[in-house]
Amino acid sequence: MKYEIIDLPGIAILGKEGLCTKEKNVVQDLWQKANADFGEVANLGKKNADGSFAGFWGAMSDEAMTFMPWTDDFSRGLYLAGVEVSEDTLAPDGWVKWVMPARKYLVTEVSPDTYGETFRNVINHLIPDLGLKLAGAVCDFSEPASGKNKLYFPIE
Repeated sequence: MKYEIIDLPGIAILGKEGLCTKEKNVVQDLWQKANADFGEVANLGKKNADGSFAGFWGAMSDEAMTFMPWTDDFSRGLYLAGVEVSEDTLAPDGWVKWVMPARKYLVTEVSPDTYGETFRNVINHLIPDLGLKLAGAVCDFSEPASGKNKLYFPIE
């Protein structure tokens, strides 16, 4: 499995927030809401030099908002479906802004077909095999300029 380890500064994300559980995974619903209302915040999204958006994040946190891993075998926690923005951006009504802390991440590409398998392999094998430990909630990232989807695993 290809991966890289990077240091990432704090990231601000403006999006739609919800609680996921084993009984009700709201991720798709949140993305549908965020996409449907995106026109309300499109002008706030951070952009690359070529004019494309810097990225779309499926940010995750424990319920205490400490950005620690989800509980209940990674099935229960908060999810924010949104666009990367500047840290000083104010959240309009109906939107929530999170500022994820600066961290070291193990990053790997993923596809919808391999998401679960990739997630489990990194958590159960790659991170421990490298002598590292998971230090926070995993996040999804979509890069519009390249079309690539990645998983960001906070490590220490």
